[in-house]
Amino acid sequence: MVRTGFVKSRKGECLQICFERPDACNGCRGCSKGMLPKHELLTVFGEAEVGDIVDVEVPEAQVLKASALAYAVPLCTLLIGLIGGYALGCPDILCVVLALVGLALGYAIGRASELRLRKLSRWRPTVVAVRKMETPGNERKDG
Repeated sequence: MVRTGFVKSRKGECLQICFERPDACNGCRGCSKGMLPKHELLTVFGEAEVGDIVDVEVPEAQVLKASALAYAVPLCTLLIGLIGGYALGCPDILCVVLALVGLALGYAIGRASELRLRKLSRWRPTVVAVRKMETPGNERKDG
């Protein structure tokens, strides 16, 4: 999957890319009923300058895996904490506390995995094309 955005800032090899929401999102209003900003920011490794327009490729094979890591792992650990508390015969309030502990544990597992996986190139979004932003006085002259 390739998305186009512009470089908002740069620190070393890390670029902060600003993306417009896809056209498919216009009528959805699924993210907080359309209250979130219309721009998305993503930190990417690559070579470009602030203001450049870039094409960023996200490895499609990893998108589903990353979503599972972000959502399914915390959900599973929450359910394990809840069911574990119920199986041990704990009072309801303790079951809820165990479920929240499971959720926190799942978040910690997901975060630690994300920090480790982001070092692998097949898990990172990468810049595949850079186009310089045309500014007044920087136009090409023909002839």
